[in-house]
Amino acid sequence: MCSQKKILIGTHGKFGEEIIKSAEMIIGKMNHIQTFSLLPTASAEEYYLDVESVLKKLPEKTLCLVDLFGGTPANMFTLLSKKYNNIVLSGLSLAMLIEAYENINNENTDDITNNILLATKDGIKNITECLKKGEK
Repeated sequence: MCSQKKILIGTHGKFGEEIIKSAEMIIGKMNHIQTFSLLPTASAEEYYLDVESVLKKLPEKTLCLVDLFGGTPANMFTLLSKKYNNIVLSGLSLAMLIEAYENINNENTDDITNNILLATKDGIKNITECLKKGEK
């Protein structure tokens, strides 16, 4: 089993690869991150096996970010979490990915998870309303 911490990303289509490119524009080259793109030509079973082939080599509590709660990538990663004790967070966004990447080497996975959830929630704003109220 590999001891290197890694982030796995599961998405519909090429969203995972593209969000990494966007994050790299902001924070630079990202290592130790892998995407799993569910394409129309793949079955759920093929996707599951593809993810499992990597996840089984990684330590417990590997952080897995998925795009859509209840979607096939989320469901497959969640099924695998029962076997490999990985952590699955849905609602993948640029803020979530950057927060996860910048904190991945934190020793406490629960702290990483909480920081990601807080940063993601704090990043959602009605900017128009904030401007009307004079908020920053």
